[in-house]
Amino acid sequence: MRRKGQPLWQKRFPPQTPLETIETELSDARKRLGAGKGHAPAGTLEADITRYLRDHFAGRPGYAERKRHLELWQAALGKDMWRRQITRDDIARVLNGWRADGIAAETCNKRRTALLALYHALDGRGGENPVREVPKFRAPDPLPRGLSYTLIERALATMPACKTRARLRVMAYTGVRQGQLMRLSPDDWHVRAKTLTIPGTGKGRGTKPYTIPLSSAAQEALRELDRCDGWGAFTWAPMARMWRAAASEAKLPPGTVPYDLRHSFGTHAYQQTGDLKITKELMGHASLKMTERYTLAAVPARQRAAMLAIERGLPKRKKGRRP
Repeated sequence: MRRKGQPLWQKRFPPQTPLETIETELSDARKRLGAGKGHAPAGTLEADITRYLRDHFAGRPGYAERKRHLELWQAALGKDMWRRQITRDDIARVLNGWRADGIAAETCNKRRTALLALYHALDGRGGENPVREVPKFRAPDPLPRGLSYTLIERALATMPACKTRARLRVMAYTGVRQGQLMRLSPDDWHVRAKTLTIPGTGKGRGTKPYTIPLSSAAQEALRELDRCDGWGAFTWAPMARMWRAAASEAKLPPGTVPYDLRHSFGTHAYQQTGDLKITKELMGHASLKMTERYTLAAVPARQRAAMLAIERGLPKRKKGRRP
């Protein structure tokens, strides 16, 4: 294979070489030929995004999300805009516009990273890259979003018996994500062993399928899901609307969303165990850093025990008489 202005690259493989090995070598060669300043031919943003996704990101976890972010850049800057013509001011204008429209700082930073990676892949890390000149947004500190199970059950009690209520209860007592919940099947539930095998995710670095033990409440939630035949794909928006109505009627904190049920599971797991690693495994997280965000509302039992011990060592205050 050859790029214009570069020497011919070729490599011969023995007849028994696996196809996967050949494809890997070919992909690496494309990256080498495309790396370095000026080595990637300048093209329109649309053409560059197509080439990047095909030659550098195909088959990797997070492909759909990366493609979506780059398509947003294409829509904002124009598909016929040449990559070499994009300036720092163009990128800052688009990012600030998204932020002004209420897009979260973390989401804007992910979109910035997608465009940054495109430049790195096509021009090399030492090439011209206007994205580097635009700083990231400072993401606000995450807030605790865990709810007590008393509040959760109060909200669920306002809903009629239906598939949506069963799905929400499964989320609350297993910590499963909505995307994983859609891919669950009855075969993933091992009733006698009291375990549930949860599919992995393709988001970010991706996670592998994992198995968690089930509490009695989780077992009952899955029985309810099975009775109403709530397995399989569903539409997320109606589910969110029903939960908001139930949360409002039960007087839950404003802004509560169904995903807070997953936060609640992680918070409760950490409160009862005080073990961040075990909580990470139950939540199916790829890193402990993510687990820490889910346990902000948790006070581990050993901390409560320590505070009780401190209190016992404090001098007793005499209660004054009420006037």
